[in-house]
Amino acid sequence: MAAPKRHNKTKQRLFTNDLKSLLFAFGDSSTPNIETIHMLEDVVTNYLTDIILRANTARKLQKRNKFIEEDLRFALRDDPVKLGRIHDLSVMAKEISRANKMFDVTEKSLTGKQQQQVQQQQNAKNKTLDTKKKSKGRISK
Repeated sequence: MAAPKRHNKTKQRLFTNDLKSLLFAFGDSSTPNIETIHMLEDVVTNYLTDIILRANTARKLQKRNKFIEEDLRFALRDDPVKLGRIHDLSVMAKEISRANKMFDVTEKSLTGKQQQQVQQQQNAKNKTLDTKKKSKGRISK
């Protein structure tokens, strides 16, 4: 019977290009040492895994099936800087979502008269832009 083939277990490197860019942005050479990138990726991956496992423990204690933002906040409760960053990102995400909802006007939601008004406003803007472009080309005496 033939011996089973052994496969070399190599870690999947997901962040190599991103870490190269980050290292360069923080003052390293444009072609950093590959061992440095692999070591940094291992550190980042281990850190993220540790945080997610702690957040997952909080999720299990709450007897929930879904992972929510509060679980991550609980896992990072001892680090005020990261906790503040999570808060800032959450606030920004809500603001962006709210702004998108305000400007998310589809043609289906507009009545015929409203569609005509929007079209007239767009035409007026285009005329104004055309007039400005033409007036820039003229030479004043």
